[in-house]
This record gives sequence, C-alpha cells and structure tokens, in this order.
Amino acid sequence: MVNVHIHHFVSTGDVVDAEALRVFQSQWAIYQKLVDSDVLSHGEVSRILHATLTERFPAPFCFLDIACGDASLAKAALSGTRVRHYHGIDLAGPAIELAAANLASEPYAVDLDHRDFVAAMADRPEHADAVWCGLSLHHLPTADKLRLMEEVRGVTGDRGIFLIYEPTFHEGEDRNDYLDRTWSIISKRWTSLTPAELEQVWQHIQTSDLPEPANTWLDLGRRAGFSHSRQLFTDPTDLYRLFRYDP
Repeated sequence: MVNVHIHHFVSTGDVVDAEALRVFQSQWAIYQKLVDSDVLSHGEVSRILHATLTERFPAPFCFLDIACGDASLAKAALSGTRVRHYHGIDLAGPAIELAAANLASEPYAVDLDHRDFVAAMADRPEHADAVWCGLSLHHLPTADKLRLMEEVRGVTGDRGIFLIYEPTFHEGEDRNDYLDRTWSIISKRWTSLTPAELEQVWQHIQTSDLPEPANTWLDLGRRAGFSHSRQLFTDPTDLYRLFRYDP
C-alpha cells in the first residue's frame, strides 16, 4: 500500500472494547447486504457521480470523501476519471482499514483520516476540487448541517463542487410521517436482511435520522455560499435524493 497513508487522530492500537468491534462488524455486515442488493441505489448514484466528475474535471483533481466507510462507492465512481488524490475521513477505525485495502492498488495518492468528520472539516486548510458525502450528513441537526456545508464551501474554491446523497422528507412531512413511510418501504423491500438485522437498522433510523425536505437541502447549499443547488436523482422509493452544489 505504497500510495496509501493513514492518519490517526484518535486512539490507535488494538481494539480493547471487543463489544464495540462486534457492533461495528455486525452493522457493517448489514450495510454490505443493503449495498449488495442495491436497495440504496448505490449503483446508479456511483454512475451519476462518475459522469459528473468526468464532465467537470478534464484535468487532474483532488477528491474528498466525507464519512468514507470502506470507500467502495467512491472507488467505483473514480475509476477512469482524472483523479490524482483521494482523501477519505471516517471515525470508524475498521472502516479506514477496509478503505486502505480497497484503494491499495489504485493509481492515485490516498490519504485516510481516522477522525470525526465534523472535527476534521472544522480545521481543514487543504483545498478539494470535489467533495462527496453519502448517507451521513442527515445525522446532524440543521444548524450543524449548514456549518459543515459552509466549511465545505470554504475548501472547494472557484470551481469545486459538493455532492450529497441523503434521506429526504416529502414536502410538508414531519419526522413521524417520515418514519412511518420509511418503515413501510424497508419492511417490504429490504428482504436480504434477517428480522433481527432489520430491527437493528430500524432502531438506528429511529434514533439517528434527521432528514430535511428537498427545498431545505437546496437552500442550505445556497446559504452556505454555493451559487447553484440542484437535485440530480431520486431513488425509486423516494427515500433518498442526490444533490449537487456549485460555486
């Protein structure tokens, strides 16, 4: 892994909390099932991201992956583009190790930060041409979403772009309505999961999901300093939407 450099900003070494590792491995296995069955539309999102990067950056560019996980979606999207440097950030140490292995043979330089992405963006001085965040920004309250998007705007410069893929309220929908709609969809469609796995995901959604209506996602980008905000894709269930922000 000559081209891969891992930077630890939190405690390193052997995992002393075996339960924490077990929970990560269990959750990651569930997530991989969802990715493999494509119920999150990762395949189409990756294709759109690839097309966007290819069209926007005919010259070499730097790519920042916020909450990168194992970097599998970004790896697929970046294949065949002019990317010269990939920078991923994730708080989960095992995810960073998976990303390192996943990107080890890629032709571009790779830096991976084992760090909370909110803290990382708050003091990031480096420029990024393209910034990506998938299924993570919705965990933040609205004010913190705006703050992070302002920080992204600060590193993207005159031609940089920001793309997000996040759960989205219907217009006029409140969080209880969203949760009812989500359960009606995932209980029928996420058939690759066992009942116990589905319950684990559902508990996470109930405690952690803080979506925004589409108009709010777009407005947050404009308030953060992006001149143009637009929606690129809605998944077939209308739970998730892909947004793009330009300077």
